[in-house]
Amino acid sequence: MRIRKRNRVEERRILTAMIVDGIVLGHISSKWNKQLFKTRWANLIGGWCVKYHNRYKKAPMKQIESLYESWSAKSNSEETVKLIERFLSSLSNDYEILKNDSNSDYILDLAGRYFNRVRIENTIAATQSHLDIGSTEDADEQLTSYNRIELGVGTGIDVFQDEMAIKEAFESRQKPLLVYKGALGRFFGGALERDALISFMAPEKRGKTFWLLDVAYRAMQQHRKVAFFEAGDMSQNQIMRRLMVRVSQHPMKRSLIYFPKVLERNGEEKCASVERERIRFKKGLSYKIAKRACKKLMTSKLKSKESLFKLSCHANSTLSVSMIKSTLQSWERDNWIPDVIVIDYTDILDMNYPGLEGRDRINETWKQLRGLSQTYHCLVVTATQSDATSYKANTLNKSNFSEDKRKNAHVNGMIGINASKDEQENGLMRLNWVVLRESEFNEDFCVHVATCLGLANPSVMSCF
Repeated sequence: MRIRKRNRVEERRILTAMIVDGIVLGHISSKWNKQLFKTRWANLIGGWCVKYHNRYKKAPMKQIESLYESWSAKSNSEETVKLIERFLSSLSNDYEILKNDSNSDYILDLAGRYFNRVRIENTIAATQSHLDIGSTEDADEQLTSYNRIELGVGTGIDVFQDEMAIKEAFESRQKPLLVYKGALGRFFGGALERDALISFMAPEKRGKTFWLLDVAYRAMQQHRKVAFFEAGDMSQNQIMRRLMVRVSQHPMKRSLIYFPKVLERNGEEKCASVERERIRFKKGLSYKIAKRACKKLMTSKLKSKESLFKLSCHANSTLSVSMIKSTLQSWERDNWIPDVIVIDYTDILDMNYPGLEGRDRINETWKQLRGLSQTYHCLVVTATQSDATSYKANTLNKSNFSEDKRKNAHVNGMIGINASKDEQENGLMRLNWVVLRESEFNEDFCVHVATCLGLANPSVMSCF
């Protein structure tokens, strides 16, 4: 029963992507035959999508309904008509959302596994039928005719002639999963993209968790599915309170909050200057205020009941990368696949690997995190402590790594969190790229950010 349910979920996921995602449809079209799916109704819809793509070079989106109507007017199979109608009804009015949520590379990996499983099952069934009637030669011919369908990770491509591969390479680079506004947005550029591993680096108590939560919260606001793994730096209740402060824009305790209103920097000055408004909260945050804010977020801002933010909390040094993978696999069975995975933070993960000790354990952990971003074709964001010399450093650089310099080798980007004593007193931080692949960068170049940590917001406004 579990295998049958998994097949149905995978079938629907692949079909949906074929309807809304031109990249997925383009790759599958090149491998298409009439029996890739397990069921007749799925093969029918898949065939319509492929014909549409071959003619118009794009996914059908809402036009799939017109294709269905043309077919149903001629069909004699009431059962198949009802199955297809039920499936298309579940997509009604959600085409744009589904298109934006499509993880093309992950779906192609899934489709490759699914189509090959169906092909193997069909080959075994046909071979057995020949054996049952004593036709050994036909059975042998059936077996030798089996060929794998090459889709997803590991597929060989013709570099200069595979148009879909060329198109996908450029489109994926142009569409980061998470976009910030202003100077901070220009600082991040396209780095917050799928298949990337990004880490923040700073001394302790410098705001790493605030930044990780900010990435997660903003990704959710932009309708990305976020998986947040708390490895033990904070408890579930502490993380929940911080998130409730953020969504409510209300501090936990009765207090005076300094909220940034103007941020500017003279090019000759090392630090930016900020003007802040004093806001007095006479009452602390309550359950009722938080509940009301959460409801407003879901109904007015996100306009969705879909689960976009999952939190998994663990005691210090008990969460491993393999446990993260196991949790993600469990959520995947419920058709929930993350776009962004945030881990707070890597240094306190369980790094017990048989046969490995010391720095090799650290290196293996960062390698596995990189693999996680590639397996799920998602953005993985984490944090790490800097070394002792970073306490006196004005701006962090490559030499400020802690324990193992190979951390810098595995990430797509390492971001330093910097703040002098004066900057901390004025609610200011500076971010710089310590490491960044695929783009030019200067370790000394910083984006200046005005924070309001009392409202759990480390990125209220920014400037260069």
